[in-house]
Amino acid sequence: MKMRVPAEWSPQESVWMTWPGGGQWWKGFDKEAESAFANLASAVSRFEKVRINCAPGRIGAVSKILRAAPGCDFSNVEFFPNETNDVWCRDSGAVFRTGEGRLDALDFRYNAWGGKFPPWDLDDALAGKMAENAGVEPIRVPIVCEGGAIEFDGNGTLLTTESVVLNPNRNPSLCRSEAERIFAEYCGVEKTIWLPGGLYNDDTDGHIDNIARFAPGGRLIVSVCGEGNPSCGALSRNLSLLKNASGAGGGRFEIVELPLPEEPIFAKYYDGSNRLLPASYANYLVLNGAVLVPTYSMKSDERALGILKECFSGREVVGVDSRVFLMEGGAVHCLTQQQPAA
Repeated sequence: MKMRVPAEWSPQESVWMTWPGGGQWWKGFDKEAESAFANLASAVSRFEKVRINCAPGRIGAVSKILRAAPGCDFSNVEFFPNETNDVWCRDSGAVFRTGEGRLDALDFRYNAWGGKFPPWDLDDALAGKMAENAGVEPIRVPIVCEGGAIEFDGNGTLLTTESVVLNPNRNPSLCRSEAERIFAEYCGVEKTIWLPGGLYNDDTDGHIDNIARFAPGGRLIVSVCGEGNPSCGALSRNLSLLKNASGAGGGRFEIVELPLPEEPIFAKYYDGSNRLLPASYANYLVLNGAVLVPTYSMKSDERALGILKECFSGREVVGVDSRVFLMEGGAVHCLTQQQPAA
């Protein structure tokens, strides 16, 4: 079997995270942020190993935080002294692929979502470090792309957005056909499904993991919202396209609509602006035996948990309060990266 990025619900060896540090993010909310990260790491540790990139000088302090975190299985926690610029392991970390009886790691070029948040030199080096830590070969991919921009069904189909992969702020001379060739060569996909864009005010320019996700049994979970939401136009276009899309095998998908949170979420930014945040329930993480779903302390949380429980039968569905994460623009999936079993 050729090398291929597997579906997220395939058996996993571990999940990677990057611990916040340096004081650049969550200014004034440092304790709340660390508590939220501890809750996420603890939730993962109940089901499988969690591997944490952490500044060397902070490993001792973070170990104490996690040992005290409710429900944490500390025997399932490993630390790696990898310095980073930011915390979004999904985007800057390795994307693992399997096949031919082995595991290796894709190392996409990384430029902090189109050069928005310098510096990013340490984050661009992170995938290679994670590959080394995991004892696998790093494979440098010749385009700029983030893990949150690409979604795989494990059967040869890839979902992504033009607003990210073909954006001049990442790949100024890249065309769709060349991108598809690269995805085929490095990710093992046979068909790429393109959506035009993503959520309103998403700093990533439209990551797929907020708007459309594959699920077992040929299902496709698609974010939707009402007309009063500024993301409505983009999500309606995406839904229409996906209803008519087919996978690598030629079959259509069973569409499952997943509404966005019922209430808008705003954050007062450090420059004093009050900004609508890109909240989504599609930013979930599939684990061995569980699905961790971002929640926002709303009535709509229960509806989202119920929808995902139906899509991932046999797995425990666990809500993870993501309001603090969202202050910096992301949630559960953005902060994690699964390492599949070889």
